[in-house]
Amino acid sequence: MTMKTPLLILAGCLLCLPIAAALSQTESAPPKHLMREDSAAVNALVMYPDTIRLHIFQASEYPAAIVSIATLQKNTSSDFADLVSGFPKDQQEDFWNLSRYPDLVARLAEGDTKSSDETEQILAGFPAEIHDAGLRAEQDHHDILVKMSELSQKTDDQFAQIISDYPEETQTALRDIIQYPEIISLLNDHLSLTVRVGDRFRRNPERVIHRADSLHDAIAAQNAEDAAAWKQTIEDNPDQAADLQSAGADYAADNGYSQDDVNAIPAADEINNYTCAPYPYWFGYPSWYPYDYWYPYPYWFDCGYYRAPGGRIVVIGPPSYYFTNWYFYRPEHWHHFPHLGDAYVYHYYGPRRVTGPNTIIVHTWVRNNRDYLPKDFLTNPVRRTDAIRQVAQFNIDIQMHAGAGKTVTPAMRSQFFQQNRTKYPTLAFETNKKLDKDDRLYRIPDVIQPPVKQPPVRMLSTINRPVRTAAPVSPPAKLDLQQEKPDKSSLPADRQDRMPSQPDQQRNTQPPTGQAYRLSTPARSTAAPARQQAPAPQVNFNKINKAQEYHRNVWEQTQPSVRQQPQQPAPQRFQPPPRQEAPVRQEPPKPAPPKKF
Repeated sequence: MTMKTPLLILAGCLLCLPIAAALSQTESAPPKHLMREDSAAVNALVMYPDTIRLHIFQASEYPAAIVSIATLQKNTSSDFADLVSGFPKDQQEDFWNLSRYPDLVARLAEGDTKSSDETEQILAGFPAEIHDAGLRAEQDHHDILVKMSELSQKTDDQFAQIISDYPEETQTALRDIIQYPEIISLLNDHLSLTVRVGDRFRRNPERVIHRADSLHDAIAAQNAEDAAAWKQTIEDNPDQAADLQSAGADYAADNGYSQDDVNAIPAADEINNYTCAPYPYWFGYPSWYPYDYWYPYPYWFDCGYYRAPGGRIVVIGPPSYYFTNWYFYRPEHWHHFPHLGDAYVYHYYGPRRVTGPNTIIVHTWVRNNRDYLPKDFLTNPVRRTDAIRQVAQFNIDIQMHAGAGKTVTPAMRSQFFQQNRTKYPTLAFETNKKLDKDDRLYRIPDVIQPPVKQPPVRMLSTINRPVRTAAPVSPPAKLDLQQEKPDKSSLPADRQDRMPSQPDQQRNTQPPTGQAYRLSTPARSTAAPARQQAPAPQVNFNKINKAQEYHRNVWEQTQPSVRQQPQQPAPQRFQPPPRQEAPVRQEPPKPAPPKKF
């Protein structure tokens, strides 16, 4: 086993330890389970670009503001959900998607219901993906758009009032991180961490920034190494590449994509600089999702590859937690794509023994089937593919024997195997087989949870629509690729010399860390309604994807919660349990601390 896993865990403690030390000067240290959860939350926070990290630290100095903002969000999102709850689900989806473009909603809501031509002129300044929903809503439900705009304006005013008494640098920080809605949720759900980070940053900002930079670079370096290792594994094995591509097509179909969507080749800019408008923090994400889903993105981010000309695939890194859970949940997937299972086992049990969001899923699968896998399953790749296919067939057969939806007990599995063992010659039944040494370090759940779906997001290159004539309206917010540096002038004089003089990517570190970008807000057209509201940000998903992955797959496993469910049946896609107001702490499945040396 390499030393990178304990080193990464140690790096994750670097930021938490001084925070705890500062706290212990005035009060007793927090319980160990809170420190473990805080460490995961810190790891999620530091994966953002440097300017966003700075604003997180500045906002953490005033946790009361974060609580007030979260309370406002709870009330506003409830009001919006009530506003659209009486419509069929497809119409609700239209309203939720329109909420991602508050500037568009404001334009459509101004005045009376507009003609199709007038609506088309307004829509011409916004992404094509929202045109049909905007046209339908304006023609059929103009009154709902008016109420959405009024609710948005009311919330903006209340937000401005909440932050008005805080220092200007804090107001700027809060306005910035509101554009990344999951950050405020994380800070509010981990208030004890927020208080300690804010206190430590107030005492010694340079030290906190330095430790956050170090941890960011350590995690970024491991992510790069792991991505390169997975890419090499797939590219060196044509059977594994073929299985990954076929499984990706099935995953896309299960999530609502058509074959044309799967065959589409994304443009280079969509691969390297995919931008999306997140669901706004104030209105929240659609109420039928039981997990934090703020950023719609195309399926191939989950699969870890995209299609290139000629039908080949280009691997960009390990599949996401969602895809991995989807693959291992159903034995039909292992049976159809056993070479992909072989790739997973090699990646997470092989020489590198990668530790990441998918580790728990892969180790859970091995543990659940270890009584029937060959003793040399983890070390002998020759028979591994056959073993995966046969253990998949065994699981399919025993479930058919028990009956659809029936619980299969260990005794039933054992008896069925003994009676039919000739059908599975590669397998070998033996109870209480010795666990792999890494499996003894993980708190592994009993079962892999059912996957749940995310909505299909089609790339612009696959959308065929007539060219519309643009009206003289201002476009939505665009990414200003001028690199942003922290504004020292907004800090007190005694802090200005403590701030880093260069952003992340100019530090002499490898690999370079994520760049920070500023969202430029163009001036409104004279035809726009007179109100103070920034257009929806177009977030560069590539710059925050690793932070999102860490946030969704690690932190949310430490923060189980319950979200109000809709009246209609919800789509199914797995995510750790959603958030509730007063969550009951549970021990999450996560790596145990490294052994002391």
